[in-house]
Amino acid sequence: MQNKVKKYFLFLLLVCCRSFLTAQLPGMPAMALKEAKNVFGGADGEAAFSITNTSDGGYAVTGYTVSNNGDVSGSHGSGDIWIVKFNVKGFIEWQKTLGGTNFETGFSIIQTSDGGYAIAGETRSNNGDVSINKGKKDMWVVKLSSMGLIEWQKTLGGTENEEAKSIIQSSDGGYVVAGWTGSNNGDVSGNHGGSDMWVVKLNGTGTILWEKILGETKDDGAFSIIQTTDGGYAVAGYTGLAIGYNAVPSDMWVVKLNATGALEWQKTLGGSGNDEAHSIIQTGDGGYGMVGRTQSNNGDVSGNHGGFDIWVAKLNATGALEWQKTLGGSNNDDGRSIIRTVDGGYIMIGSTQSNDGDVSGNHGGFDIWVAKLNATGALEWQKTVGGTGYDEAYAATQMSNQVMTNGFIVAGTTASGNGDIAGPWNGNQEFFLPWLDASGNVIRLYEDVP
Repeated sequence: MQNKVKKYFLFLLLVCCRSFLTAQLPGMPAMALKEAKNVFGGADGEAAFSITNTSDGGYAVTGYTVSNNGDVSGSHGSGDIWIVKFNVKGFIEWQKTLGGTNFETGFSIIQTSDGGYAIAGETRSNNGDVSINKGKKDMWVVKLSSMGLIEWQKTLGGTENEEAKSIIQSSDGGYVVAGWTGSNNGDVSGNHGGSDMWVVKLNGTGTILWEKILGETKDDGAFSIIQTTDGGYAVAGYTGLAIGYNAVPSDMWVVKLNATGALEWQKTLGGSGNDEAHSIIQTGDGGYGMVGRTQSNNGDVSGNHGGFDIWVAKLNATGALEWQKTLGGSNNDDGRSIIRTVDGGYIMIGSTQSNDGDVSGNHGGFDIWVAKLNATGALEWQKTVGGTGYDEAYAATQMSNQVMTNGFIVAGTTASGNGDIAGPWNGNQEFFLPWLDASGNVIRLYEDVP
């Protein structure tokens, strides 16, 4: 009986405490729940191309902005790299614009071992934050502190055009950057013709240690680089593309380098259409998983649904094709990011214009598309995310924090103002950063506001 009385009084105490904590005191404004937004930017246009987890449970995103209002401040000119740091609940902690009076874009961001950030992209400027331009468009690497202050920056290239698409921090504390170059002077040597895949190794302060140019007489380039378990590197992109009246289809291309940049092996994959890889990961068995897009339905490719399909390929440790999977519908579909899941499967993030075949639930136009594959490439589930306008994904990261477990945050762009978009939306293109649970459902976040 005494235990029942104690429990009853404990229950009353909890109720009273809760009533006191939630009561509106005299002079205190009423509190309400407001949906947190998942679109960020200003009035003139933004796109998010890369996202990275941060050690505090939050995340950081980079892309470009041409705005100087709304969430954006500090514009240098026509277009800037934009970096935004978010806390664990998806609210902006700080933002930084980087660039000069010409156009800059950030394509890749990582958190570094010292808690800062490294961003790789492109610059056309020769002023502002950019110390030197080597000709036309250069690779640009910027090292930031944990609060977004520039510690050093480096332009890489020659008198023609370059772009940096992917950056990693290597096990020795330096950095490796991958993209493409059209030059054969300055920092670049050994161009094969057209644009070539270009891999550059930097030390911890941005000094070039070595560079590797890979390709043939047509156009070649890299979209993604990883460090492999043996200390070398795997690079994924495309080869054989000729642009213009004599257009020639490209192949998906994966290149394995050793720790000093020497070529160990390379593999081309595809058919008679255009094929390219946008993201590569190393799998638990020492092989590789890649996602990109394909226009083919022959050669290494089977099952095309129409137009461009998302193409997922699994290779063994020496580059031999183990299995491949085309995903999509009768319109164009594009794969941008691949993530290993805890069950040995894969999450694929991309974009779709379809609403048939493997795709259902399209909101209109292009949608972000998320698909779960098992370990052998079989489709387990799929989700479309977006609104009636244009929505596209470029990257994603898996998150486990106090808000969600084994969910995902997607980085992309939206020109929609409805559907899964949580505004306020400014009527232009913005960063679109939807949160998804482990099954691909959009998570709605809320905050207490007066």
